Amino acid sequence: MTGFTAAAAAFREHAARLLGTKDIALAPNGEARMPHSYGGAWAFNAAPSNQSDRVVRGWAVGDGTVITTQQNFGRLLAEAGLWSAPRGDLSQLAAAIAWSLGNGYKAPGGPDIKLGPDGAGTITCYLLYQQGGGGGYVSPQTPIEVVIQVAKDHTATIKTSKPS
Repeated sequence: MTGFTAAAAAFREHAARLLGTKDIALAPNGEARMPHSYGGAWAFNAAPSNQSDRVVRGWAVGDGTVITTQQNFGRLLAEAGLWSAPRGDLSQLAAAIAWSLGNGYKAPGGPDIKLGPDGAGTITCYLLYQQGGGGGYVSPQTPIEVVIQVAKDHTATIKTSKPS
């Protein structure tokens, strides 16, 4: 089993559990790298075969670890090279988070990274959320602050809130 095969199988299982069905369409369905992939973490999205609007998005690595904004996010940061010397390019991290949250999210800029010598600290970025409207209505954009608390053991938690 290749790394991609194991990652795809793990993400498929994760998505099936969240979506409540094993009949899902998974992308990519080959080793093609989606734009929000980092290092050995392939970006995936999955939806029920008959409901393409119910999408689960995230990442998985060759050892079967599934990464989302709710679990194992420190692993994505490691794959992106946060703790590497020299540091990896994290300029698209905000865009990757926006992608994982859904179509209504956009990232107007990159992250602000503040880490101490022990590797712990915060990463802050801002997203814009715009709810889809019907009949030509366009809802206003809502700014969302994303704060990633990074621990020295390379784990991370994400909190999102509206800026005050």
